Amino acid sequence: MAVQLTSRLSASAFDTSILALLPQDKRQPVVDRALERMDGVIANRVLLLIGGAQADRNQLQVLAGEVADGLSASGAFTSVTTQADVGSLSALAAVYQPYRYQLLTDEVEERLAKGETEPLVNRAVREMVSPIGRPRPASVVDDPLNLLGMWMEGLTPATGFVPDQHGLYARQGNEHFRVIRATFSGDPFAEATQKPVLRAVESAGDQVRENDVATEFLRSGLVFHAAAGAEQARSELSTIGIGSLMAIVLLLLWHFRSFSYLALPVVSVGVGLLVALSASLMVFERVHLVTLAFGASLVGVSIDYAFHYLCHARDRVTHGIRHILPGITLGVVTSCLAYGAQALTPFPGLQQIALFSAAGLIGAWLTVVLWFPLAQRWLGQGRQQNQLGQWLQGLVRFRGVLAVLLGVLVLVALSGFPGLRFNDSLSALQSSPPDLMAQEQKVQALSESPGSARFLLVEGASIQQVLERTEQASGYLDKLVVDGRLQVYQSVSGWVPSIVRQREYRQLVKSAVFDRGVPTELFDALGMPPKLASRSQARFENNDAGWLLPKDLEQSPVAELFDSLWLKTDNSERPHAALITLGKVSSPAVYEDLAALAGKLEGVRFVDRVGQTSALLGDYRATLSQWMALAYGLVLLVLIVRYGWQCWRVILPPALATVVTLGLLSALGQPLNLFNFLATLLILGIGLDIGIFVRESHGEWHAWEAVTLSAVTSLLAFGLLALSETPVLHHYGMTVLPGIALAWLIAFVLHRRAES
Repeated sequence: MAVQLTSRLSASAFDTSILALLPQDKRQPVVDRALERMDGVIANRVLLLIGGAQADRNQLQVLAGEVADGLSASGAFTSVTTQADVGSLSALAAVYQPYRYQLLTDEVEERLAKGETEPLVNRAVREMVSPIGRPRPASVVDDPLNLLGMWMEGLTPATGFVPDQHGLYARQGNEHFRVIRATFSGDPFAEATQKPVLRAVESAGDQVRENDVATEFLRSGLVFHAAAGAEQARSELSTIGIGSLMAIVLLLLWHFRSFSYLALPVVSVGVGLLVALSASLMVFERVHLVTLAFGASLVGVSIDYAFHYLCHARDRVTHGIRHILPGITLGVVTSCLAYGAQALTPFPGLQQIALFSAAGLIGAWLTVVLWFPLAQRWLGQGRQQNQLGQWLQGLVRFRGVLAVLLGVLVLVALSGFPGLRFNDSLSALQSSPPDLMAQEQKVQALSESPGSARFLLVEGASIQQVLERTEQASGYLDKLVVDGRLQVYQSVSGWVPSIVRQREYRQLVKSAVFDRGVPTELFDALGMPPKLASRSQARFENNDAGWLLPKDLEQSPVAELFDSLWLKTDNSERPHAALITLGKVSSPAVYEDLAALAGKLEGVRFVDRVGQTSALLGDYRATLSQWMALAYGLVLLVLIVRYGWQCWRVILPPALATVVTLGLLSALGQPLNLFNFLATLLILGIGLDIGIFVRESHGEWHAWEAVTLSAVTSLLAFGLLALSETPVLHHYGMTVLPGIALAWLIAFVLHRRAES
């Protein structure tokens, strides 16, 4: 197992993509490609804004340049710039110039269609005589009305950032912000990537704060949220994690008073995890991190077998493994049935957790059965009195009080079920610090740039079909922009119109401009020789550049921006596709309208990755709860064979504990989610072991000591996660904490133990 694990273990063996958790029949390759493209665009980018008073904008511009130079010199970034995405205007103009007669803005198209050329002529005259007129990418002979200039003016990426001669800036009231954009290589979730980036940005922040002109330093980027999450995890590990570990070690030393008794449970769980990971890597190509996180906690149930053996060996040293073998075997069989039932679901995540947990439990069970007897001579000999056993014997006198307490908790739980709510929203799992979220939101508000969480995906059998469908969708989006419901959007057709549209534009220019002698009007108004009009007419007639295509932008200054919207394919079986990114909306109802729009337009779909992830979490929760019911049914059948009608004493502790726990959480006003239900798997495993071990031992004290140690260590290891500020861990701990305590309490109240 170790050799196999070593050969397979690498960073590529683990999966972090939420898409990998989807059932195979629900996976949509083109959507996967789109999401990967969007992730590639945002994952390795950083936005930094330096703000101050509008009156100090010149000093802020100088400071931004100095900060950008410092970031470049740090070596943490592959590129740092204060300029806009569109790059050099002259280089971009060279790409578009051959197609100048077939590129029109919506305004120009509307005027030409109505024959309103006079305003266009007057505008061209003013720009020709004004020193600050619109730039002319082509000469007045090649493009009399400066159609290409107006087209290129509309190419500035949809954003609230405004370009000037120094770079990008934004304004908010009397505040002026200079913009720095940077990119880096590497995984933003990797510590090796985060450290140099954070160090460089922190140094830049210190430089800004030391300057009297700047009043704000804002940062935005996935790497900051990833680093904050990692820092929070490290902080909680050093408090909750290390604290619970020390408590467990002290508990075991207090009870067993031997390091041998402490080492063997660690070996058992360690081997279980090794077997679990090896088996998962053999069956699945990659193991998801969700599997590792929650599967490892379920393998923690296996410590029950070690405790049962050690408490029995300490109490009855001559009996060996045979006396407890039926109990721990039944425990591993029922737990594997309970967790293995999840393998029948269509969800890869639950399938992996099922295999990981079952393999780990079997590995730990084999360790106890085969290895622990060999270590018998290093364990303490003979029956030893201990405080835990004495405390449990004394607690028997208060069984009636505990039963009343249990009844009260059941009533409170029942009162909570009418208000039971579920919240599978991804936003409910947000764990970034408030200060970082506030900076992110302010940067987003200033940038007004399209986001990556929701977009339209346009597919087609050919490149031109994709462009035509994109133009059709853009028509509807333009109406939303005009109505103020959508702030902005970006599409490939804004950079490259379809051939159909280009042909229409060229015909319109011919009929409305050159056939009507508009160049003659312009040159007359400018007092220029009439022959220039004839020359301009000839240039138009001789122009045969063909049609502008997406490939023409591959080497242009906007190649990176265009590629982020265009999904190229080298496979004839894979459809061509493009993205339409969406900016801020006036209300969530706009997304519903966009989803409805996508349903009406052929080849267009609305992708809501936030909604998709929330729906996925909801599907997992619903599926898990249904298969949990099946798991209980399978376990019950096995227990009936073993115990007959007395099986209810074994199955009731985990079942009732789960129901009461969910009811108590609801009574406290907490909505439930997937991670509450994942925690119930741990309650089921430990609750079954409590019932089985006590039943098989006829209530002997060594069994009660074992299940009590198991319950307490599980509470310390997983229940204390309720103190975590990470929502996922908090929900898990909030369920485990009362659930395991209740399972132990119910078993203690129900079981009649031998008084010997």
